[in-house]
Amino acid sequence: MVRVNLEAKHRITRILSVLKIPRTTYYDYLNWHPSKRMIRRQQIKEKVLASWLSYPMYGYPRMTKYFNENLNYPVSRYLIYRLMRELGIHSRMIKKMKKPSTYTDVAKLPNLIRKMKDWSKVLLTDITYIRVKGKWVYLASLYNPETRRVIAHKVGADMTKELATSVLEKVDLRRLGVKIVHSDMGSQYTSDLFNQTLQNRQIKHSYSRKGCPGDNARIESFHSILKREYVNFQSFQTLDEAIVGIDSYIRWYNSDRISLVA
Repeated sequence: MVRVNLEAKHRITRILSVLKIPRTTYYDYLNWHPSKRMIRRQQIKEKVLASWLSYPMYGYPRMTKYFNENLNYPVSRYLIYRLMRELGIHSRMIKKMKKPSTYTDVAKLPNLIRKMKDWSKVLLTDITYIRVKGKWVYLASLYNPETRRVIAHKVGADMTKELATSVLEKVDLRRLGVKIVHSDMGSQYTSDLFNQTLQNRQIKHSYSRKGCPGDNARIESFHSILKREYVNFQSFQTLDEAIVGIDSYIRWYNSDRISLVA
């Protein structure tokens, strides 16, 4: 408004009087410059938005760690939390989808890791469901609970003992020093094929007790993260699309994803 009146050749004193703007306020405005703190805050805000566009699954805790460790840009959680609220952005993770249920009539089998403290020679395995054009396909994974990395995985059209066993054959378990592979008691894992494959490698098989899914919680947590961060935002049209996409995500998960676990 002041600028428009100045361009109309009105005197500044008259303009300020009519608009009831104190002269000190006006001249303070003319001489105002953002502080170093404000400039830095705006720079961080722009970096937060750019980083979130690359990693929309990150909430403020992981975003803070990403800034401090990956970008070597020291910031506090509170600042990142405030800036993400101002930008109207948040972690792009949604609730997991309900999957079909499976059942087994096998009697209770031994859980070898329930009270174990050293899991350095243990791998976990499980199968989860992936939606592809209105149908289910299946992801079998072999997971290291110590490093929180996927050792092997395979996507297949059918949930079979062959799919479950395939991940054991993708890596040299003996060379990795694996002593125990832990699974639930699904029919794929109680099958002769799966157990004979482990016996041939002199590896013991440990089982989650019925009704105790927490025994295999770490690999189930990985499958949940995979879906909430990636799969549930995709519209896979073919099995091949799902294979390529999931493989790409797992490579990123193993190598680059920020972990909040020390």
